[in-house]
Amino acid sequence: MKTINKILLLTDFSDVANNAVDYALQIAKKVKAEIEILHLISTPVDWVKLTLDKEKMFPETKAEIGIANSKLTELLKKFTDQGIKATKTIVYNEGTQNISQFIKEDKYELIVMGSHGYKGIKDFVVGSNVTNVIRNTKIPILVVKKPLKRDSFKRIVMSSTFEEKHKPYFQHMIGYATDLDAKMDLLYINTPYHFKETKEIDEMLLLFDKDCPDNMCNKHHVDAFNEERGIQFFMDKSDADLFAIAPERKSNFSHFFSLSLTEAIIHHLQIPVLIFHV
Repeated sequence: MKTINKILLLTDFSDVANNAVDYALQIAKKVKAEIEILHLISTPVDWVKLTLDKEKMFPETKAEIGIANSKLTELLKKFTDQGIKATKTIVYNEGTQNISQFIKEDKYELIVMGSHGYKGIKDFVVGSNVTNVIRNTKIPILVVKKPLKRDSFKRIVMSSTFEEKHKPYFQHMIGYATDLDAKMDLLYINTPYHFKETKEIDEMLLLFDKDCPDNMCNKHHVDAFNEERGIQFFMDKSDADLFAIAPERKSNFSHFFSLSLTEAIIHHLQIPVLIFHV
């Protein structure tokens, strides 16, 4: 069964947001998914309830909405020209709402967005507000920084504690890798604070690897002072197209798979980061 049926693309029309557009387009073409493009505009009043006559009192906001509509139409054409079903949405924010409040959990299987930008998205992607988004949606989020690396996903790195509770995350990743025709590296970071002997790590990884389709997965573990350094060591040598992690809202570990680790990874890695939820 197909893992991704509908993608929500968040855009502020910045360069990194346009990079996210290219990734969303690539994924949608590959898995034959629909796209909804969403743009957030900050308004001085509740724009939805404003009458047409009163809109004239805010010419700058009205002009911004017109420009946004034109840009969204251009983006829409980029998808429809490729045979992808796409829609556009503008939401209005008076300054007190987080964009996650506009995201309907049951409509999408993936959110795609740039890692920084201007106006609507800048304040929530990296930093304290990305934590807010992750905490307030259960939908997987693909965070993009750099331009599209190549025309297909060849390799995905999935990092995990490989505990039993991460099995749903793992099964979801198998679905993604299958849909994208990608290989998957299973990565465990072994630290002094949660040290495991090689035999224990091998057995733990094997319990996950046995559920992989033939020749899809490779097992790896890295010894490092902390998880962030271990991930960086591995990724420096990897030709992966995507890094996947599942931060826990409440973790028994002080740092591993915490939201702060996720933010650090988004900041340091140049490839897209796929965030799941455990």
